Amino acid sequence: MKKNLILLSALFLIGIAQLNAQCCKPNDSKAQTANTNQQEGKTLKLKITGMTCAGCSNHISNALKEVDGIIEHKVEYPGDLATIQYDPSKKNPEAIKKVIEKTGYKAEIIKENSK
Repeated sequence: MKKNLILLSALFLIGIAQLNAQCCKPNDSKAQTANTNQQEGKTLKLKITGMTCAGCSNHISNALKEVDGIIEHKVEYPGDLATIQYDPSKKNPEAIKKVIEKTGYKAEIIKENSK
């Protein structure tokens, strides 16, 4: 009786593991959509004036995270640079510059190009 109970428990655990493996497979169509969106983005480089510490770059980074249309961003301190990949159908460089300036820092567009 005890052996049957152990065998039944083992089969139950194997069944649960297989169900979990099937539900957690990545969906290829979503991954392709994300890659397509990233390829259509443009890259913007900004010189930021007024940052005095890593907390300042985090402050700007947190503001950029909230903006729809920004695909990826990097705010460098020291260096005082921001590199932003964005979707041009949702945001333009001047709007992104205003988001940064709204946090209390001055931003100047250095370079804009398609990726």
